[in-house]
Amino acid sequence: MLLKLLVLLAPAIFAEDLTQRQLKPVKGVPHSRLHLYQISTTDTFRCLDGSQTILFSQLNDDYCDCKDGSDEPGTSACGNAFFYCSNVGHKGNFIPTNRVNDKLCDCCDGSDEYDSGVNCPNICDELGRAARIEREKLASVARKGFQKRQELAKEGQALRDSKLKDVEPLRQERGSLEPDRARLEGEKNAAEEVEKKLQDEHRNQWEAIRNEKKKLRAADWFDELDLDKNGKIDREELRQNSFLDDDHDGFVNEDEVKAYLTVDEADLEHFQSLMYDRLKTARHQHREEARFKEEEEKERAKALENAPDDDDLLAEEDRHDEESESETVTSPESEDEDKMPEYPAEVQQASEKAREARRLFDEVNMKVQDLDSKIRDAENFANFDYGEDSSWAALKDKCFDRNVQQYTYQFCPFGQNTQKDTGAYSGTSLGSFKEWSGGEGDKKYSKMHFGDGQQCWNGPKRSTDVGSVDSMKNLRIESEMTVLS
Repeated sequence: MLLKLLVLLAPAIFAEDLTQRQLKPVKGVPHSRLHLYQISTTDTFRCLDGSQTILFSQLNDDYCDCKDGSDEPGTSACGNAFFYCSNVGHKGNFIPTNRVNDKLCDCCDGSDEYDSGVNCPNICDELGRAARIEREKLASVARKGFQKRQELAKEGQALRDSKLKDVEPLRQERGSLEPDRARLEGEKNAAEEVEKKLQDEHRNQWEAIRNEKKKLRAADWFDELDLDKNGKIDREELRQNSFLDDDHDGFVNEDEVKAYLTVDEADLEHFQSLMYDRLKTARHQHREEARFKEEEEKERAKALENAPDDDDLLAEEDRHDEESESETVTSPESEDEDKMPEYPAEVQQASEKAREARRLFDEVNMKVQDLDSKIRDAENFANFDYGEDSSWAALKDKCFDRNVQQYTYQFCPFGQNTQKDTGAYSGTSLGSFKEWSGGEGDKKYSKMHFGDGQQCWNGPKRSTDVGSVDSMKNLRIESEMTVLS
């Protein structure tokens, strides 16, 4: 029985011994790769790149045999190899083998200086404790950030549901107003049509009368200008009118006459169609200049009565008079016949009815437009991509400021980003929100792209990419703004 038990236990004991033998430590090799560095039945080692086979005794013999340096993980013989620091109590890491035994402590456990004579203190426990404290801080921030995200997601979903919930009542209210809106619009259009018809009739009648009176006035003036009563006005007759003296030299020259009379003689028809309005404006302008000059002379005389006898003052006044005389009034001559009389009572009543119809329609129409705007805003909000859990919805219409050197960057999710001098009121647009640009999958919502900002001088429009992470206070925004110019 005992013999049978020994026979059964022998393979297990042998296997355990084999495992222990195969996992013999090798300097510079992590535990996960020790199986590649155990002695074989042929006492050989095959380079990890498969390039050649060497004697097992050549491992870590401070001579580089393998091209990939895999035979010297624990010495500095191969420039392309790496030494593994176990760093028990902290975190293991690889260092280039040229740092092994260089009298500088690179591993926190000092294992890289095993043969340099330098006594490196083992500070792995101390570093490990500090790292664990830092990891716990990050974990705490992550937990609080996750909790805040959950709150924002709940708030965002509630906002979305509330917007959708409001849509149907708004649609019903709009539907109840639509019949009144259509009826009032019809009444408004009918009233405006009557108003326009009566106003046009009145205006056409007045214009016909005005044109007839204008012809009569033109004929009377033509008769005055036609000095020889031959039914025509020539340039000599026109020169007798001082208001044509544009250069104020005391007489009307040939060029001044030609500006108004381009033919040798003008009959009544030519005068009425091509000369009357221009001559009337010139005469009115001349009269206004004369009136203005007369008033200036009166003011000047009044001022001189109390002014000291000062040559410089008189010279300044003369200069001012010359400047005043050069100014002209260009408004056309006003005659009572050129002003349309007030609308008769019938037209005024029609206008009043049209105004009231417009007021009633506008009142209802504004309510409908306001409802349309609310419905549109609610639907846009509900259909917008605020993240998988709507956690970004709560940040709509909010902005975050961050000071960087002399600038203040304002980040408005789903709005516009701006850059301005710190303390300034306005700034430069860095673009409006265009899309989520974090990539595929979960990374999609990690970055926002803002485009169509203010044009760079001789370059493209400004744009911004903003990355974000959850944190403690109101989803603290860590933004890195990259302005593409």
